[in-house]
Amino acid sequence: MDTARTARIFLGLNAAFSLLMGVGFLIAPGGAAGMLFQDPAPWQPVVLRLLGGGLILFGLGLVLLVRDRFLTAGQVVFVSGMDAGWILGSAGLLILAGPLFSEAGQGAVVAVAGIVAVFAIGQYLGARRIVPPLSEASVTVSEGRILARVRRAVGAPTPVVWQVMSDHPGYADVARNLSKVEVVAGEGLGMRRRCFGPKGENWQETCDLYEEGRAFGFRVHTEAADYPYPIADLHGVWSVEEEDGGAAFTIHIEAVPKGSVLTRALFRLAARRQFRAVLADLAEAWAARDGARGARLAGGVRVSGAHGICRARDMPEPAVDPAAFRRLAGLAARLPVILSAPKQEGRPDPIVTRPALCDRARRVRGDGVAA
Repeated sequence: MDTARTARIFLGLNAAFSLLMGVGFLIAPGGAAGMLFQDPAPWQPVVLRLLGGGLILFGLGLVLLVRDRFLTAGQVVFVSGMDAGWILGSAGLLILAGPLFSEAGQGAVVAVAGIVAVFAIGQYLGARRIVPPLSEASVTVSEGRILARVRRAVGAPTPVVWQVMSDHPGYADVARNLSKVEVVAGEGLGMRRRCFGPKGENWQETCDLYEEGRAFGFRVHTEAADYPYPIADLHGVWSVEEEDGGAAFTIHIEAVPKGSVLTRALFRLAARRQFRAVLADLAEAWAARDGARGARLAGGVRVSGAHGICRARDMPEPAVDPAAFRRLAGLAARLPVILSAPKQEGRPDPIVTRPALCDRARRVRGDGVAA
C-alpha cells in the first residue's frame, strides 16, 4: 500500500496547475497583463514571463516528486511551505500594491491563492500519512564510483538471517535480474558462483571477503563476454548484525561505470534512482524470507503484506479439534515451498496474505471446525 498516495494526488494537481499558469504567462504575457493590471506598462509582460518560467520549473520539480518512489514527508511539507509563501506573498502584494491591479486582477490573485491553499492543506495532510520505508536505501557518487547501500531490520534472529543470505542458489529468488545462481567451486573465501540473467547471459562472481555468521563479499567478473551491464568494476558486501528484537542486514554495492564520458555520466545519473529501487526491492524480498524462516523455527507463521503478522497465538489449540489443527499445520508447513518458489517472468513474487491463513486459524479456534 502506498501511504503517500494522498500526497502524490495533491502534488500532481499542484504540478498541473503550476505548469498551466506558467505556460499561459510565457505564451501570452501581454494578454495576462491587460487582465491583471489597471494600467499597462512595459515591465508587466517581462515580469509575467519570468514568473511563468519559475512556475514551469516548480511544476516540473513537483512531477519528479510525484514519480519518486521514496517520497518523504519532509519533502511534501517543504512544498506546502512554499505554497504558504505564495499565499502570504499574494496577500502582501494586494495590501502594498493593490492599486496596480484591476478588479479582475485582484480577484484572480485571490482565487489563485485559494487554490494554492487547497493544495497546501491536502499535501500537508497527505504528508502526515506517509510511513517511512523499512528499507533504508541510499546512493551516492564519489570520484566516479557509485556507492549504494541498503539496511533492513527484521524480526528474525541473526543465525536465520545469515542462513538466508548465504543461500546462494536462493539469491535468484529475490534478485529480479537473475534467473538462476549456482555454486561453481569452493566455499567461504574464494568460492565462485555463476549468475544467470533472464535471457541466459551469465557471468561469475568470486568471494573475496568471508566472516562466518557475519559478512561476505563478492567481486563480479564484469569482463565476461555477455555481461549485460555497462559496469567496469562491481563489488558487493553483505553483512548482518544483532539488533534489539532481531537482526539487521546491510548490503553495500560499489560500481564503476564504463564507456565514454557521456555514457558514464548518464549511467551515474540514472543509477541514483535505479540502484536505490533495486536494493530496496532486494532487501524487502530478503526480509520476507528471513521472516518466514524465523517464524517457522519459532513455531509460528509470519505473513508478509500490509495486514501484518500471523503469530503462534493466532493458531488454534490442538485440543479443540485435532483433525482441523493437523490440516492447518499442513498448510503452514507448505509456506516455505510457496515463499521459495522460483519467479515466473511477468508475474510477481508469491506472497501469502493474512486472511488466507490467520482468519482461518481464528475460525478453527472459535468453533472447532475448519472452514
